[in-house]
Amino acid sequence: MDKNNYGSQEKKKRLTTDQLDSLERSFQEEIKLDPDRKMKLSRELGLQPRQIAVWFQNRRARWKAKQLEMLYDALKQEFDAVSKEKQKLQEEVIKLKCMLTEQATRKQVSTAGYTEMSGEETVESTSLAMRNTNKPIGGVNQQQNLNNAEQCNYVFNVVEEYNNPAVSSPFWGVLPSYP
Repeated sequence: MDKNNYGSQEKKKRLTTDQLDSLERSFQEEIKLDPDRKMKLSRELGLQPRQIAVWFQNRRARWKAKQLEMLYDALKQEFDAVSKEKQKLQEEVIKLKCMLTEQATRKQVSTAGYTEMSGEETVESTSLAMRNTNKPIGGVNQQQNLNNAEQCNYVFNVVEEYNNPAVSSPFWGVLPSYP
């Protein structure tokens, strides 16, 4: 192949600022380029119709990429807001579950250690309650409830520490061990 024949087409010249401005205005009017408009722009700007078509094609690709980027940013902001709200709700659910567990534990411990007649704790009822800690009361083991209450205290302290790093919790030194 002869080098002269290979390069027989004119090299593409850079567009002037006036040509670019005119193409941008035309693009803002209509993103798609119809054949009549392409020929009109070609005559007005002194460019090849194919060069104008390629410029429009490239400009549409840049425009689409910019639109996708803006959409991604908007969706990411919405996702971040929803994620923060979800985290707050999960922390609230943990607190509420712990409060329910603590209430159930207090109720079971208080009813197991008192006599029905006097409402005062007696030696017999205390020893009876201590012997029965492994027996389920109301379908739930008292020792298990006490462990749940300790875990809830731990969760509260972790959540408080996470939310307010200036507060130091006395429970950090005694962390429960998990199997």
